[in-house]
Amino acid sequence: MKTLDVGLLVDSVHSDKYVEELALWAKSRPDINISHLIIQPRPAARPALLPARAIWRILLAVERVLLRWSGPHRDHYAVRDLSKIIDRIVDLRSSGEDVEKVKALGLDLLINCGSVVPRGDILRASRLGVISFLQGGFWECYRRWPQTSFVIRRLSEGAGIGDELASGSFRTRFYYSLNQANVYKKSVAHLKNLLKTVASSGELPSNGRAPRPYPGELHRAPNLLECLVYACKLFKRISIKAAARMPMLRERFSISVLRGKWDQAMSWRTVAASHPRRRYWADPFLHTRAGRTFCFVEDLVQKTEKGHITALELVGTRIVEHGVALQEPFHLSFPFLFEYQGELYMCPESRASRQIRVYRCIEFPLKWELAKTLMEGVSAVDSMLFQKGGKWWMLTSIDESGAGDHCSELYLFSADSPLSATWVPHRQNPILVDSIGGRNGGLVIDGERLFRLGQCQGFDQYGQSLRVYEIKEVSESRYAEELVTEIKPNFRKGIVGTHHLSTDGRTTVIDHTSGCFVS
Repeated sequence: MKTLDVGLLVDSVHSDKYVEELALWAKSRPDINISHLIIQPRPAARPALLPARAIWRILLAVERVLLRWSGPHRDHYAVRDLSKIIDRIVDLRSSGEDVEKVKALGLDLLINCGSVVPRGDILRASRLGVISFLQGGFWECYRRWPQTSFVIRRLSEGAGIGDELASGSFRTRFYYSLNQANVYKKSVAHLKNLLKTVASSGELPSNGRAPRPYPGELHRAPNLLECLVYACKLFKRISIKAAARMPMLRERFSISVLRGKWDQAMSWRTVAASHPRRRYWADPFLHTRAGRTFCFVEDLVQKTEKGHITALELVGTRIVEHGVALQEPFHLSFPFLFEYQGELYMCPESRASRQIRVYRCIEFPLKWELAKTLMEGVSAVDSMLFQKGGKWWMLTSIDESGAGDHCSELYLFSADSPLSATWVPHRQNPILVDSIGGRNGGLVIDGERLFRLGQCQGFDQYGQSLRVYEIKEVSESRYAEELVTEIKPNFRKGIVGTHHLSTDGRTTVIDHTSGCFVS
């Protein structure tokens, strides 16, 4: 097996934790060898105005404190000594070293992990050239944009745009440091997958996309006025977050039952809307049996913040609660239902167990047993299974980065049976890296047509609206879907978001969020 020999272009042997993560990961792989650190000269920094710089430092100090409560991102600003992992160093800052020495190393690929975009001869110093990140962070947060993007490119001469190798967009978080930490950690996971592909094929992949310019302004430092404006925004957002933790002001999920098909949204009339006291209902899935309409929901207990699956029945204009259908020691939600060989199955979201599980109904509606574990050691949410073209397909959102963000990366797998423990990943995986539509919100089967509901995340908001995509093609070589419509939270007064829908053709159930602040 040919090893992919890689060098890292850095500013110093002391770098951030993301470069260390990449180096440690490569050290554990037999097919990838990050052998050298190449320290580039940095141009003299332009002097910044002292007042702007002072305020910026204060803001970052405040955000460092906030990061202590952010789990995987608490050490975002940590500095690591890379020389403890990679001891071969080429220092281009010294007079005795030049690019010819880098060429003599015979590297396959250079990865730019520094603050300077390489130009000139260094771009031709390895067989496959130089790849580099372009990532957002501050201005998306400052302007309340719903998404923050990243691009991994092969750099070229001139404008340096080059070939786009991987890209994606994630939900923008409410303050800069957290937003930057999330996009950094997520994009490193995509770089790892890219390197595995390059190691396997020996070449850089082509995704067929034309290179897109990445706004240079996104890397401009804020001036004094912008620092002051951001300070006010940050204080306001922190205050809103603190107030929203009060029990009477927390966001509340509930469901609405609507008579009619999902595609008759303009004429929807709410027949019933409910959630019990100190519990929230979400992720509804309908099932019709013997002329009766049942609905399985995530039932989140406010006190424990842990969910289980509850069975409801829709009787006229009433919602009748039958009881707990499925409960585990870990959180459950998204009770996706499907039938196979005359039996009813449920595939709930069970990421806390790091498994994708399927349960069989043995006594409807309240008795279920574990039938099969489809995947182990995976952080996946909102999995949906369906049959098409003689195969079973699974659409699921997976977070490979460990960032805890499952709202963007959508994956597709296939198997001969929905109870298989061997699922083949699709060659286009991930088929979508986008916080607009990248997390499942339901599946509608309308005759021969299949519609996937995709959640749309807002600025620091989970589940702002829903998009409906028709699945046009699904095969071992290709997946294609087409946007049909968007369902916005305007079917009831006082709601600010919706993220899940289910229908049986006569009745539609949708969940929604209300009573929360938007930062």
